[in-house]
Amino acid sequence: MLRKILVVIILFSVFKGYSQKTTGKVYADNKPMEGVLIINTTQNSMASTNAKGDFNFAANIGDSLVFSASFFKTQIIRVQEYHLNEVWVVELLENRNELDEVLLTGMSKAKEFSVAEYSKNFNNWLQKDISDNPYAYSPQSSGGGIDVIALGKMILKGINNQKRNDNQAAKRFRILGLEELIVFFKKDDFFNEDLLRNQLAVSKKEEPTFFDYCQSQQIDSRLLDKKNQIRFLDFLLKRSDEFHDLAITEN
Repeated sequence: MLRKILVVIILFSVFKGYSQKTTGKVYADNKPMEGVLIINTTQNSMASTNAKGDFNFAANIGDSLVFSASFFKTQIIRVQEYHLNEVWVVELLENRNELDEVLLTGMSKAKEFSVAEYSKNFNNWLQKDISDNPYAYSPQSSGGGIDVIALGKMILKGINNQKRNDNQAAKRFRILGLEELIVFFKKDDFFNEDLLRNQLAVSKKEEPTFFDYCQSQQIDSRLLDKKNQIRFLDFLLKRSDEFHDLAITEN
C-alpha cells in the first residue's frame, strides 16, 4: 500500500512539473501591450500577448523568459515560484535608438574549385617536401624510382577530397532568396502577417521594402529550420529596428 502511495505522489509531482503555467500582463506607458513576444529560452518555446496584454503559457521554476517588442527594451526574467501562483506584471521601457549587435554577418559565396590552382599548390608542396625529405624520394634498393602511378593516385585523391569538401560547404550555407522569404511568411504558422504587424511593426505598405532589406542582409536559409526559430526571430527583430531607424533618418 505504501509503495502505491509513493508511486502516485511521484507521478503527481512529475505531471505537475510538466504542466505548470505562468500568467501575467504586459504594460508600457500604463497601457496594455498587444503582440509582445515572450520566449522561454529554457524550453525553446514562444508565445505573444493578446489585445489586453495578457499571456498564459508553459513555464517552470528557473526558466528564463525573454520579453521583446519593437522600440522597447528587452527584458529577461527568471521564473520564480510566485510567477506560477499569481498573475504578475511586466512593464516595458521605451528604447528607440538602441541597436543590438548583428547576429548574422554576410558570408561570401564558396570559392569554385580550380584544378589548375590545386595542381599548382600541390606541386609547390611536393617540391618543398622533396627538398625537406630527399631520402623519401630517392630510388629504392630494388632499382625502382619514384612510383609515378602512386603519386598520380595521390593527386587524384586530393582533388576528389577537395571537391567533396566544397560540395559539403555549399550544402551547409545558402543565401535565402527574396521569393522564398515571402512564401515562407505566407505559409508559416508563426512567422506570418500578424508577426509583421504587431511584433516587427511593419505595415502592409512597408512590407515589400522590409523584405528587400532583410534579403539584402544575406539570410542563411538554415534559419528557416524549426530548430533555428528563435535565432531567425532575433534576426528579424534586429532588422526591424534597423529598418525603422533608416526610415526615420530618411524622413
